[in-house]
Amino acid sequence: MQTPAPKQQGWAVATNQAQPETDQPLLLGRYRTVETRGTGGFGEVRVCWDTRLDRKVAIKCMPLETAPGMGASTLSEALSEARITSRLTDQNIVTVHDFEVRGGTAYLIMEFVDGMTLAELMSRVEGGVLTYDECAHLLSSLASALDHAHAEGVLHLDIKPSNVFIDAQGNVKLGDFGMASLASAAGWEGARGGTVGYMPPEQLTGDYVDERTDVFALACVCYQALTGSCPFLAKDADASLKRIEKGARPLAKVEPDLAGPVSDQIAEALSADPGRRPSTAGELARAVLPYLGDEAEGRASVADLLAQARGETGPADEVWNAAMRVGIAERYPWLPNATSRVVCAAVSGAVCLRCIPAIARLVGLNIEPMPLVVASALIPAAFSAALPAAGGTFATLVYVITLVTPGAYSPAFLVAALAGVVLYLWQTHVSPASKLSHAALLLGCATGSPVGSAALAGACLSPLPAAATSALGGVLAMLLTSALASSDGASFASAVGRTVMSGSSWLTAVGCAGASLACALISKRRSNAACAAAQVTCCAILIAALLFSARVENGGLWTTPSICDIAVALVCLILMSISIMTLGPVSDTWEDE
Repeated sequence: MQTPAPKQQGWAVATNQAQPETDQPLLLGRYRTVETRGTGGFGEVRVCWDTRLDRKVAIKCMPLETAPGMGASTLSEALSEARITSRLTDQNIVTVHDFEVRGGTAYLIMEFVDGMTLAELMSRVEGGVLTYDECAHLLSSLASALDHAHAEGVLHLDIKPSNVFIDAQGNVKLGDFGMASLASAAGWEGARGGTVGYMPPEQLTGDYVDERTDVFALACVCYQALTGSCPFLAKDADASLKRIEKGARPLAKVEPDLAGPVSDQIAEALSADPGRRPSTAGELARAVLPYLGDEAEGRASVADLLAQARGETGPADEVWNAAMRVGIAERYPWLPNATSRVVCAAVSGAVCLRCIPAIARLVGLNIEPMPLVVASALIPAAFSAALPAAGGTFATLVYVITLVTPGAYSPAFLVAALAGVVLYLWQTHVSPASKLSHAALLLGCATGSPVGSAALAGACLSPLPAAATSALGGVLAMLLTSALASSDGASFASAVGRTVMSGSSWLTAVGCAGASLACALISKRRSNAACAAAQVTCCAILIAALLFSARVENGGLWTTPSICDIAVALVCLILMSISIMTLGPVSDTWEDE
């Protein structure tokens, strides 16, 4: 039989480029969504950039809403089958990179085929009909994919044009293996998954299915590619079943050039009786291909059709380029959490480093040598790194004890008791808001400056808690400085009195609260630029507060404030800005949910 001459075809419609979605959060913590494609029977498909392995992927997202009568065991079996498909490795099968179930949704991570589906291709050619050469390439590729899958014990059960992918080089790949059973168990489809019009009677009625079920669907796809219509497409399963029992119109009557083995073998494969169908997809292909067309010519022709659609088959290059810009926190997702733990450890360790010598003297221990002091501070630092909230609580306890060291049976005890009550209230009402709250509170004590807490508090807490934490942190820093500098309870009580009566102290505390409040308000916009600007604003307010505080303290004369306090404010600005520009806004990236 002579190979029929190819039909002339052209583009019927053009595609519309999907809007980029590069501003969305990373899916599963590593995939940046570039575009979301139309939802289907199994959920939606997202085209993504893998920020860890630097590759394009397609992710099928299926909500697992179990249908009535479908138990957990049924769903578990379907999930196992979907995982098995990741073992399939064939050039004509879409590679499955990974499979995850999270938050009631199944995610199938697959290779991204930079092209279009067979359904899209047929919708763009005249009459929805491919040439005989193109159909030969299609049949050969799909038969190879099915033979490989069946040899591995995997059935597809949902072969249709929208599950057949074609890349820019004309390669044909079959995707969505195992998803039909998963969809059925999850309540998305009836009759063992599949799509009406491509399912044989045994699948429509829920009877035993095997390799011949996929052969039937493959024949339906080939029939549609040759004629432009699916022979058994109907409004529901019952109507489709009646069409199957009646039989498809022979190809020889639709396309006289296909009379003979092509028409006869396709008719056999479309039989309602599985026993009359070819036992394998390869058997069907071997019987049809010699009389259908040239596979090599078909591949070249399909590649040419894809070339005509260049720029319409996927996200534009500039969208991919934007998606490929991966930040440090995205490249190393463990880094933000590790950074927060290091900050907590450093602050707790620094506070204990200042407080432990005084506590040791109170109980009569001699740990004056610096190595012993450092070693004693490393233990609470490690505790804070492992358990930030518990370590921070321990550091506040060490702080309260330190306030008693000037004299356990003196007014120092009253100051420590009052500080303990205030810290307890803060612990219950503010501390749970952030894993960095203790670090923000005690940063002033760690640096020895009342302005040390403002920057971190404004970055990691909401406005009012940030203002309260910053002001309290400033007061705690001033009390700690007085306690460590006092030789006895009387001198400590006197120093606390001077601090309370000093207008400059109140002005400094108010300035810290205002700086953190402004920082938190500006940081609400959540962009890196806004958060960095918030830190600059915070630092400016702190320096202004220090200037006015120095003026009040010196009787209305403008004098230079403490260089150490200004240095702390500037260092905090620099470190926080670097962290924000590299890791992102603190409350968004430094805390793991």
